[in-house]
Order: sequence, then C-alpha cells, then structure tokens
Amino acid sequence: MCSHSLQYVDHLQQVMEEIYRISTHKAIVCIVAPYAHVTSHMVNPHFKQLFNEYMPQFWTSQVNEIHDDKSPLYSSDRLQLQEETVESPIDFRLLNMEFFYFPSYHGLYNETELELLRHSQLNVAYQIMYHLLVVKQPISDAEVAGYQSSELLEEPDYIKEQRIQYQDQEGLEKPFYLEHLSPTLGQEKREIPEKKLPLPQRSKRSVGTTGNRRLKSGRKSNMRSPKRKKKRD
Repeated sequence: MCSHSLQYVDHLQQVMEEIYRISTHKAIVCIVAPYAHVTSHMVNPHFKQLFNEYMPQFWTSQVNEIHDDKSPLYSSDRLQLQEETVESPIDFRLLNMEFFYFPSYHGLYNETELELLRHSQLNVAYQIMYHLLVVKQPISDAEVAGYQSSELLEEPDYIKEQRIQYQDQEGLEKPFYLEHLSPTLGQEKREIPEKKLPLPQRSKRSVGTTGNRRLKSGRKSNMRSPKRKKKRD
C-alpha cells in the first residue's frame, strides 16, 4: 500500500519495478496519490511525479481490457498512448481506479460528465486511487475479472472518511452546466414551440373573425366616411 508517497520519489518506474520484484503473483497493490490536474499540485516543488488516469498504461505491456472506459474520450486517447508504450518489464493489471472530487463536483455529475470535466477543467478531482494486480505467471481474463469484482480490495482508512465527508450534496448548484452532453434535451426544447403552434393559429383565426365583424359594423356606420373625405381633399 502506497499512500501519498510515490509523488516524492525521483524515479517512479524504478520504484514500481522494485514493488513488482518483491510482490508475489496475484498480490494487490493499492496506490493513492494527488491527482495531476490541480493547479497547486502542478507547482508544488516537492512533487516529483504526477498521477492521472493514464499512468497504469505504463506499468504493463497488456491492454487493460477489464477496465476499458466506456467514454470515447478515454478510449481514443488510451489507444493512441498504447501505441507509444514499449515492452514493460513489469505487469500490473488495473483492477480499480477511483477519483476523489472537490466538494463543488462530488455527487453533482454523472460519470461521463465528470470525465469530461477532468479532461477540460482544472481543480475538479484532487486525488486518485489505483488497485493493481501483480501478474508474474499466465492468468486468464476471467481470473482478473474475479479480483476486480472482489470486495476485499484494501484501502487506507481515511479513504472511507473522505467518501462520507461529502455524502450529502443535495441543494448545491452545479458550477458548470453541461447540457450539450445530452442532445435529447435540445430535442425536447425544440418540440415545445411546435406543440404550441396550433394555439397562435387559432388566435389568428379568431382575430380575423372579429375583424370581419368590425368591417360589417363599419359599413353600417361611418366606415366609408374617411374615404369620402380623402376624395374631397
């Protein structure tokens, strides 16, 4: 378990190789670290390493199909980065990856919206946690999936406290609005005036009817008198 320690090491890859060397086959490694896309983390002179969702790709030569993100943003970038990776001497399979968000975002957005915010905004998530499976012998995807679904993934005690801390977020306003993520909302808004179109048409007909009545009443009264005056003028 590496809790907020790996961001201080000089050579992260060498440390990961040493962790891999001393671990047994199917051991589970838990890493908690500051999330990279935070302004204070970027300028912290004590942080020598930054961590985000792409880091586990450089700790294995295998594609982490078990944790293949459904979002097109992550999938496309993951494939591009996978082409750049070289043969790795270590094999950590990603079992779980969890983000911890600032109070302004926690519990206010769904997973797709949060991912878009992490990729487009700073100061959205402040911490990331990985659970990695050490693989030193052939292993099937079913076995890896069994470890992934296991509820026995250990984590630091303060992690549970962080989850509870911002559990009640009802009544808070979203700092960013992402209606463009749901095209159905735009379609529903366009349908609203279409449903109301018959109403103004009916009102126009009623206005025309009252206008004809006025014309008829005008013919009986002084409706033509202005025209006669114009002719006289």
